[in-house]
Amino acid sequence: MKNGLLVLLSFFLFLTLYSQKSYFSHTQPQGIESGRSNFHGGIKAGLTSSIITEDKFPFQGFNKIGGYVGVFANHPVSKNGKWLLQPELNFIMKGCKHTVKYDENGNFIGPNREQYVLQLMYGQIPLLVKWRLFKGFELEAGPAFGILFKNKDVEKVDGEVNKGAPSFFRFEFSGIIGVGYLFYNHIGVNLRFEGSFLPVRKYNAHHYAYITGGQHNQTFAFIVYYQF
Repeated sequence: MKNGLLVLLSFFLFLTLYSQKSYFSHTQPQGIESGRSNFHGGIKAGLTSSIITEDKFPFQGFNKIGGYVGVFANHPVSKNGKWLLQPELNFIMKGCKHTVKYDENGNFIGPNREQYVLQLMYGQIPLLVKWRLFKGFELEAGPAFGILFKNKDVEKVDGEVNKGAPSFFRFEFSGIIGVGYLFYNHIGVNLRFEGSFLPVRKYNAHHYAYITGGQHNQTFAFIVYYQF
């Protein structure tokens, strides 16, 4: 876990310093002349709602609630400041959840009797392109690379724990799209959708690590952030 955290932190610092040097050096004189810096950083926190998908996976719905914290930096890549490059370092919880339901007479309701909780904890570095439209509205998109630090996978069938679930892959490669609004250049809100491009786990022995096989993470995140 320490090695993974060190890798993510080093990569985040590299992206921040490289983009700061390469992409907004042409706008830096204007920023110095006006007394403003073109570089911004910030912190963020929020909640996630997740699901893990596969054609025959029985548990549906974004029922798994998790946490989201991170830091970011952004730099303009256009002279008018409307296009920005934003590397981030985040810790995000994903997974899925299914709870067995019964009616008032104690009869089972639903397509299956499995009670299932899957919790995945990722350290993640997105590299996003942001487009500032007007009046604080922003659009964003980009890839994200994640390292799985911890997972909890518990399945109960009729009260009995079902063991032997396949293990998860250590790394995740995903894509992010989102929309946000920035208030007074400091406080903002952000809604994101994220989906993994590659599988995060084989569903069974017949699935392999290809784009169309195995299970994939899908996550909505609601974020509040403060920009310095």
